[in-house]
Amino acid sequence: MIKVGSDRMLKVNTGGRRNEVPLTEEQFAEVKQYAVSLGMPEERIYYVDYDCTGYGCSFDLLRIGTDVFPSSERQKNANSNISMHGAIAHELIGHRKAALAGKTHPDEVLEEAQASIRAAKFTSGLSYSERMTLYRDAVSRLKNNDIKLKDVKNDLYIFKE
Repeated sequence: MIKVGSDRMLKVNTGGRRNEVPLTEEQFAEVKQYAVSLGMPEERIYYVDYDCTGYGCSFDLLRIGTDVFPSSERQKNANSNISMHGAIAHELIGHRKAALAGKTHPDEVLEEAQASIRAAKFTSGLSYSERMTLYRDAVSRLKNNDIKLKDVKNDLYIFKE
């Protein structure tokens, strides 16, 4: 098990919707290798067991949390079922590439939906199932906020890689 930070820090809590068990060194190495294959500089990737996986555009950093892996049991919520590859693609092809192009969306819901759609469309090597789960995640995020994709698709950076 990788030891980072203080033992007094809170562990990531997803309410059981995604993995909360600390990653092994082998798991972190696998995630890191995949992130590097998608263009993330290795020295800008770090592990935390007390926070969620996320991309920080201000410093171009990728934080890997325990939730990078899905729940061990299939869930009704699409986000809970996104694979590790889908989660990293969401962060890097979705958020990072949009940020580097200056195309992040100021609305958090639309930014998250945009990231999932971009990951589904533009990440090579994802399975059909992984792509569909990312699309379902985007649509469910919008639906939960009473937004229809057809009404916002032209406001999203989803037509160019």
